[in-house]
Amino acid sequence: MVTGTTNAPKGVFRKSAALVLALAIAAMVSTAFLAGCRRGPRTYTDGLGKTVSLEGTPKRIVSLSPALTEAVFSLGAGDRLVGVSTFCNRPPEALEIEKVGDAFTLNTEKLVSLKPDLVLVAGSRDQESQVEKDLARLGIPAWASGPSTVAEVLQDIEALSKVLGVEKKGEELAAELEEDLEAVRAAFPEGAPRPKVFITFDSELWTSGGGSFIDDVITAAGGANIAGDVDQQYLQLSMEDLLAKDPDVILVAIPEDEAAPLIGRPGWSSLRAVKEGRVFFPNPDLVSRPGPAVVEGIKEIAGWLRGE
Repeated sequence: MVTGTTNAPKGVFRKSAALVLALAIAAMVSTAFLAGCRRGPRTYTDGLGKTVSLEGTPKRIVSLSPALTEAVFSLGAGDRLVGVSTFCNRPPEALEIEKVGDAFTLNTEKLVSLKPDLVLVAGSRDQESQVEKDLARLGIPAWASGPSTVAEVLQDIEALSKVLGVEKKGEELAAELEEDLEAVRAAFPEGAPRPKVFITFDSELWTSGGGSFIDDVITAAGGANIAGDVDQQYLQLSMEDLLAKDPDVILVAIPEDEAAPLIGRPGWSSLRAVKEGRVFFPNPDLVSRPGPAVVEGIKEIAGWLRGE
């Protein structure tokens, strides 16, 4: 009788061992590959040059900047805003969103209750704001913007679009706005003198100096800021200074029905722009906010400077 045996040829063991080893290596490679594919934190650079780390694309956003609120809506992501500042009034849909105060009187409890995965803030390269410090303490990511030129507004829109996962839309929007600005530039004859412009934000003759965002807005519209030789963001002119500079165009960035104290100032009626009827009332939200709507304000000012 032939009895069974458990002894197999040595070649079979060698092949089995090789197969097990191959399967183990494949499993390790697969695990490493899958781990590499898992989406970890992604880093972005905000408008102030700071690095922001985010887990995925933000879906619950709070905006404390009216300009950035407008940008989010313009990028087609307005439905992700769960909270905005009390100053966010454009577009009209922003008025229906939960209010969390503003950069000066922020309702931190309200903001935290909204569970944002990103907060948009207006900031400065010179110093970190208290709001930014509060958000860092709370562990809430913040993306800040503080454009000092119109060109930087467009750059920040594109940078924000990457954070929101709508990069193509950001490129298209920036290109559209740049096209509008180029049309404004082309409308002024090359080498033609720039009209002298004075802009004020109240009846006390406060204005913007050289290097400010408003100064660049006036320049982009084809004008020359009469306070552009003063390196200050904001300064107050005397009526004597204003009469001496005698601007061609005056822009009053306050509601016309609130301008009586300004119009009644001694010497106002002696200004050439007043005599010639070249005093205009731009929408402050369009000319002072560093957001996408500023191009609309620039086009409006450019029309006035051309006498349209």
